[in-house]
Amino acid sequence: MNTEIPFSEEEYLALLELAFEVAQSIKGKVSSDGRKPDSQYLALKLYTHAATVYWLYQGTKVPVPASTGGSSFIDFSSIAVITRAAIETYITFFEVFVAPANSDEFEFQYCLWHLAGNVFIEKLGPVDSSVKEQYKMAQQEIEVLRNRLRATAKFASLKRKEQKIVIEGRRTRDWNSIAKSAGFGIEFLKRRIYSYYSGFVHSDGFAASQLMSAQKKEDQLFYAKIHLVTLMILLSKFILDYEHLFEEVRDIIPKFKAAHERAIMWSEIVRRFD
Repeated sequence: MNTEIPFSEEEYLALLELAFEVAQSIKGKVSSDGRKPDSQYLALKLYTHAATVYWLYQGTKVPVPASTGGSSFIDFSSIAVITRAAIETYITFFEVFVAPANSDEFEFQYCLWHLAGNVFIEKLGPVDSSVKEQYKMAQQEIEVLRNRLRATAKFASLKRKEQKIVIEGRRTRDWNSIAKSAGFGIEFLKRRIYSYYSGFVHSDGFAASQLMSAQKKEDQLFYAKIHLVTLMILLSKFILDYEHLFEEVRDIIPKFKAAHERAIMWSEIVRRFD
């Protein structure tokens, strides 16, 4: 493949380092809003996905099959799957912590995010008596989250069927709204990016054909670089969003001026894609 991918390893590492410093900037800090520090969980998840992808980009070596003395390759398929998880992480972060227009919407998205992650407990019984108390406490937390959701104006504005979905802990997504407010073109975000990466998660025919056709290392590197560029876009969007959310982030930006300028560039580029 002769097509050049606009990927710079040096630039990737600069954005990755800045993303880490940005996420760490609020560690241990007291916030006037006890909900906001939870964003660090998603920040760390995004960073670790991007860091792991960089490690895979260096190449996979295994001592099997022994008959050929082992094998070596660039596992771009696994890179794609992790990139898909990173996309989901960024979108969730944006939906919960950035997109809400007011405190009520933030409360709604925040509680629904936590509820969605805990409702599976309702269908499980305690494995043994030693965890019975923890199970009871988890059930109580679920009810607290549901009551907080019911108390929001956002919940009251929903139709009865939509309220039922929310109380069940099911999160829905308005792709047009997310794309517009996050600065992505809807075609780029939903159809070109999300759908493309979902193919690797669900092992569709197109993803399988890419894997089978990329037998040469140069082809594997070509596909891997596509995914690393996607991650640079996500890291850039995250950095700028976090800068908007927390004053502590704005204090460290001058130390990483060049990386910050690249984050702005990638964010502007993706805004024009569609």
